[in-house]
Amino acid sequence: MESATSQYERAAARTALHELTEIKGKPDDHVDREELKATYKSRMVPGKSPGHHVYNQLKSVPRHGICPLCGQRLVETLDHQLPKSHFPLLAVSPTNLVPACSSCNWIKSSTVPERPEEQTLNPYFDDVSSHQWVFATVNESETAPPSIRYYVKAPAEWNRVLAARIDLHFRTFGLADLYGAHAAQEISGMRFFLGNLDSRAMSHYLGGMAESIAANNETGGLNHWRRVMYQALASSSWFVAGGYKRF
Repeated sequence: MESATSQYERAAARTALHELTEIKGKPDDHVDREELKATYKSRMVPGKSPGHHVYNQLKSVPRHGICPLCGQRLVETLDHQLPKSHFPLLAVSPTNLVPACSSCNWIKSSTVPERPEEQTLNPYFDDVSSHQWVFATVNESETAPPSIRYYVKAPAEWNRVLAARIDLHFRTFGLADLYGAHAAQEISGMRFFLGNLDSRAMSHYLGGMAESIAANNETGGLNHWRRVMYQALASSSWFVAGGYKRF
């Protein structure tokens, strides 16, 4: 019989986690289910437990220790892509344990997808780095504090399910507000520097930063919030003409 982990991996690879009804709530015995869930808590998480080295190895997978779910905060824990409360057989399956920050882990909670569109992005099985799908615009204002508005737009060549999933992922983890807050802070911190540049030099600098971050998936990539921010700033004549002083 195929193992639960193998079934999970095959389903995850084809965006079909909602079809794993055969292993949901298994094993049938309550004691066995609780023992499987306790294995993660007692034999992987604690510092001196037998499986803690595996726990640490999984946490260290993301480069620079950045949570792959939000792309912003530091990894602090492991998130069960399919919750152990519903899938005890996957409680310690490495491919079901996603490195995450505490906030993303808490936000995702114990949700179980019922359709393909209800699956947030899985960093082990979903590579969406080759196309830009995160965008931003500058909300220009002379009377209120300006801001950077982030949004998602799926490439035309993507299928309907993937387009729905990136939108779900973005909304679930509150990435528009998270990125917007950090962008405003970063812009505020570079006002003095920008004030020493003329408009042409500023446009060149902003565009160059966007290209530099986009060129390296390991430290940024097309959809990194900083790359998208610089892209939006470079295309805003209002910002370059002095709007940056409003941040």
